[in-house]
Amino acid sequence: MTIKNILSWLLLLFGEGIIITAFILFKGEPPTDILILNITTGSLVYGLFTFNYRTPWINLKDKSQKQVGALGINWLITWSYAIFAAGLIVIGYFVPELTFTIQLFIHLAFLFFLFLWLLLSRHSVDKVAEVYMQETQNYNEINEMKSAMRRLKDKMNDLPELPGSFTNRINSLEEGLRFISPANNEEAYNLERSFTNIVSDISSAIHNYSMNEAEIENNLKNLERIYQNRKNTYSN
Repeated sequence: MTIKNILSWLLLLFGEGIIITAFILFKGEPPTDILILNITTGSLVYGLFTFNYRTPWINLKDKSQKQVGALGINWLITWSYAIFAAGLIVIGYFVPELTFTIQLFIHLAFLFFLFLWLLLSRHSVDKVAEVYMQETQNYNEINEMKSAMRRLKDKMNDLPELPGSFTNRINSLEEGLRFISPANNEEAYNLERSFTNIVSDISSAIHNYSMNEAEIENNLKNLERIYQNRKNTYSN
């Protein structure tokens, strides 16, 4: 354990000690059971604030930055719970009708809503990550199409004898990929994978264009058809 961690834990314990001491010194008239309840509640609030401060707000290794989406919600939850819990503690000092049982019940209700809100916050974090992963997948398939075309173009640069019509059609397809929009449906994924596979087949065949001309022409027509279908395929 580093010195920084040791100091952090000591500071944490010191803060807890201050909370307990403050409640004992200024406990007033409430009985022991209510005092213990107040100390427990105060410690929980203190723990929530400490956890929020100690949790990194930005994780540079997480490109989705999913915790940023829940940052405001977490602080809203923390402050809301702290205000209601502290308000009940203060009111309990001036309203003797609020017995230990009643205060315990109200604090438990506050805890229920606290955990409910935290669960909803967790759901929002997961949703951010899910959307990021979906968007990444959508772009990855399109980027793979572009990479396959670049590999094909690299091979074509070493084969200057290729027909101009073939080169022009490949250049047109490569240019057209710039206008493909990401889509999140299975049809789009299948078209993208088929496009990439056919480009690879053409890339393997062009080293002997004259012998493989019929196969290349057939693949090129399929490639153009798949490109048009994919261009007209959008998200659900």
